[in-house]
Amino acid sequence: MNEIPRDRWDRPLIIPPNGGQPVAYTRVSTLAKALDDLSQLMAWKQRKTAEGLVRRPDLLTRIAGALANGDPDADWPTKRDLNAICREAVEAAGASRGASAGTGLHALTEAIDKGDEPLFVPEADNQRLDAYRAATRDLDVLDIECFVVNDTVQAAGTFDRLVRCPDGRVRVADLKTGKSEADYPLATTMQIAVYAHGHRYDGETRSPLHPDLDLTTGLLIHLPPPTKGEKPRCDVVPLDLERGWRAAQVAAEIHHEIRRWKPADLTREAIA
Repeated sequence: MNEIPRDRWDRPLIIPPNGGQPVAYTRVSTLAKALDDLSQLMAWKQRKTAEGLVRRPDLLTRIAGALANGDPDADWPTKRDLNAICREAVEAAGASRGASAGTGLHALTEAIDKGDEPLFVPEADNQRLDAYRAATRDLDVLDIECFVVNDTVQAAGTFDRLVRCPDGRVRVADLKTGKSEADYPLATTMQIAVYAHGHRYDGETRSPLHPDLDLTTGLLIHLPPPTKGEKPRCDVVPLDLERGWRAAQVAAEIHHEIRRWKPADLTREAIA
């Protein structure tokens, strides 16, 4: 597939259906977060920042230096420095370990589905991969890492698998390796719905995903971190794409329109 060009915010630049200059489409993962309640994520980041500051007391010295030279509420260089320090603190608390492991597991499962057994697998991951093999043994993988554009909601991105299920229907499947996706599946359902209602895109042309594609059901392949004392597991969770597509269209309205309203759009003339 051709490399998809991107803008400075990493948004894919997509040629419109009728041609013309490329347009920046929202990443599907970004659109899917438009309806998220971020309070738990913000609280988690605050906890990780606090933990990181304890682990890296040198960062406290840097904070003191930044505050000594500017107002954190008004001075942009001070804001910038404090933001960078907070990111380092979160990293010091190991916040990215799960994401890093997830990237590795995506690559390992991709190799397995291509029929190429990985040459080296850390011992801790062997049982997780066995769980993945067992959970997906009845799925016939038709495509891997497929880039899709959805012109209705102006979003684009790559999904993990296109699979044929035992009932003969073809479905979009996405692999998730966090611990909570199956408990909070809204964003994943929206993502898969956007993909299913989209088209393959190679940088120039669009084409259907598959003639037997099921627009009512998608699959979450959930490979969570193992719980201490228990064997790793992997679950294939069917998701309601009809509700997911409805939610995605609401999210697109919020993301593309409502969040861009200016004060003048929300005020009226003075009441006589």
